[in-house]
Amino acid sequence: MDEEKLDDARRRAEIISNRIRSRADELVRGKILAFPKSLSWDPGQLGIDEEAWRHVEAIDVEPSLVFAHPDVLCAHPDTSLHYRGVATLSLKRVQQIAGSVNQWEEAPSKARVKQKRALKVARLYNLVISSIIRNSTEWTLDNGYRNVLATIGITLDGALRNIIGQEAEQAVKERILGWLKSQSELLCEPEGAGEAWRLGNESALRMTYSSEPDICFEGMQPDGSWEIVSTIEVKGGMDPAGALERLGAVKKSFDQTPTRAKNFLVVGVVTDEMRKQLEQMQIEKFFLLNETLHNDAEWTKFVNEVFHHTLRLLETPYRVP
Repeated sequence: MDEEKLDDARRRAEIISNRIRSRADELVRGKILAFPKSLSWDPGQLGIDEEAWRHVEAIDVEPSLVFAHPDVLCAHPDTSLHYRGVATLSLKRVQQIAGSVNQWEEAPSKARVKQKRALKVARLYNLVISSIIRNSTEWTLDNGYRNVLATIGITLDGALRNIIGQEAEQAVKERILGWLKSQSELLCEPEGAGEAWRLGNESALRMTYSSEPDICFEGMQPDGSWEIVSTIEVKGGMDPAGALERLGAVKKSFDQTPTRAKNFLVVGVVTDEMRKQLEQMQIEKFFLLNETLHNDAEWTKFVNEVFHHTLRLLETPYRVP
């Protein structure tokens, strides 16, 4: 059995399970139920089909639990999660038709939604929800709730590439910082309030954690300015289908560094085509994520390549104690 694919499957399942257990669907549903029931409903204006409206009335369900109302979306933008779920619409599809609602559904949502925009999104949701109800036999609110959970799962699956990438980046950063702190001769001293540290006795080098590049090493110039001497990009996605897309992001980052800089890549997976393109890029070496983080021999190669051969912070090669 492929252990890397198994680890990736476990991580995906754990992330989705944790997100669903957070019960975001119930939280936003509670906000809908707590909203004053003095809403003014104009089915035609809100994109609600008359047949669908009559069906909801006939089964004695609170309309705001089925159909989106702009007043609710303005007051609680995160309730978009509920209505988008009932409509089984992806974030991408909503963005294409009515504009992005990604920030609306963030927890906690800080989005400010104008009435005109809320009406546009509500109409989209209601048109699709009406179609689902009209073309279903014996539609119930439980059907809608199941749609919400299914949509949350699908949305998370689509977002996992970013989530896993962020986790991988954080894992690499934490291990590097932990390792530096364990090496007394490197004197990893914090600089300011940000994520930057001076390295080495003479403080002629500093390391910064940010994005594009994820990790940057700069050397102090004679005039007191800083110049990039080396960078590390981390791309933790394990899906081969997205490998070239991730490589494009890496190239964009490395193209912004000086030609003399030594650029390194820590990557989740490398396909044959990706390997060919890596050979043509401004990159010193690449390392596989799981092996670098979990294999002492690979970790030793990584830190020696960066801190001994490139940055010259280690006089002799590092060896695992």
